[in-house]
Amino acid sequence: MKTNSRRSPPEWGAVGLCVDLSPNIQHYYTFQIWPAACGGPSGHNDRLRNVQRMIPRQFSNMSVMSTLGIRPGGGCHYLPEGYTAMAQLIFPLVNQHSYGVRLKQPVSAPDIKDVYYTTADKDEIALVFDQDVTFEQEAIGRFYLDGEDGKVVSGDVSGNILTLKPAAPSAAKTVTYIKGGVWRQESPIVWGANGVAALTFCEVPIGSARR
Repeated sequence: MKTNSRRSPPEWGAVGLCVDLSPNIQHYYTFQIWPAACGGPSGHNDRLRNVQRMIPRQFSNMSVMSTLGIRPGGGCHYLPEGYTAMAQLIFPLVNQHSYGVRLKQPVSAPDIKDVYYTTADKDEIALVFDQDVTFEQEAIGRFYLDGEDGKVVSGDVSGNILTLKPAAPSAAKTVTYIKGGVWRQESPIVWGANGVAALTFCEVPIGSARR
């Protein structure tokens, strides 16, 4: 099928790469790029990171690691200490997938799996991660409802669920975590209980209240 590459979804490149290399590659390891890497516009960059977060859902032999917690931080490139941190983050996954090492706790970056209002009044939003996470109140400013900041005033975490409290009952349809160009590496973020920074996400739909 002939396509216009300028209009192809970003994930098509990953699909083609995996098809071409699949006979020889046992597992793929990718990194979600740094917010606003190489000076990309915030909206485009935020959506690109979300695509990177989602691609492994199409391939059972692909993992994605966050870079948000790497210090010193990067952009397009990192200092040697940053690349060392990247190796340390990915090594447990290599051990797991390539050498069959059984691990006692998750070693991947926490990823959002579900988002929904917890009440019919829409005054709380539950973010469900694939593993336990930790959260500081100072990180509340990293969340955006329908792209707008200042709409969330507090949060509370229990296990793998982070509950956001909007300033008022909300009609927001999407939630974003981290905007490039606004976030700074000294800003608080969401961490996994395993010490790995959570993957960023962009414009994730908020589901209806669960009964």
